[in-house]
Amino acid sequence: MSTSETTMRPFAFIGGQMCLDFANTLGGLRGGVTREYLCGYNDLVAWSQQAGSITEDHATDLLHKAESHPAEAIAVLEGARMLREAIYRIFAAVATDMQPMETDLTILNAELGKAIAGGCIIPVADGFRWEWSSDSRALDQMFGPIVRSAAELLTSSERSLVRECASATCSWLFVDRTKNHRRRWCTTTGCGNVAKVRRYRQQLRWNEATQPS
Repeated sequence: MSTSETTMRPFAFIGGQMCLDFANTLGGLRGGVTREYLCGYNDLVAWSQQAGSITEDHATDLLHKAESHPAEAIAVLEGARMLREAIYRIFAAVATDMQPMETDLTILNAELGKAIAGGCIIPVADGFRWEWSSDSRALDQMFGPIVRSAAELLTSSERSLVRECASATCSWLFVDRTKNHRRRWCTTTGCGNVAKVRRYRQQLRWNEATQPS
């Protein structure tokens, strides 16, 4: 599997934070009809490359290693899906002002402990920043940026702006950065447009039903 093949499927990045975009790699409605976008390890690599958490060279190395270690790649994919669903449940709870389940926080914290272990502060032109070291050939190296993104969002003021799509067939999450904070849909061209068309058709039916015979 070449790196170019992993980028044939474009993923949606509408969440406003990497962790939410990762949660959105499952389409449809949790508890209802869903669409899995992480169907194989190559999809996980493709998503990570498109998210900017790994380079093209890293993606190529990971795909080569995955070919040589298929059982490990499958285990990492299963771990990624488990982490994704924990992140979804945490932020779905946050979006409704509820406390996340302890089991989900445990999953997040287990990965976070590994993700911050290689952190260090380095000087830059305008001050200082974090730098993270990791094994560039570790098949789960993309977990680090995801869980750090989740930790940053959970501990920031933007936590209160996390929303879940209002569609009855969508569970996608996003940070509502609109001026009035009244965004309801994951995308206006997707779920928002579907809702608009539905309202229009309902209005037409109502108008036809109320027309004098």
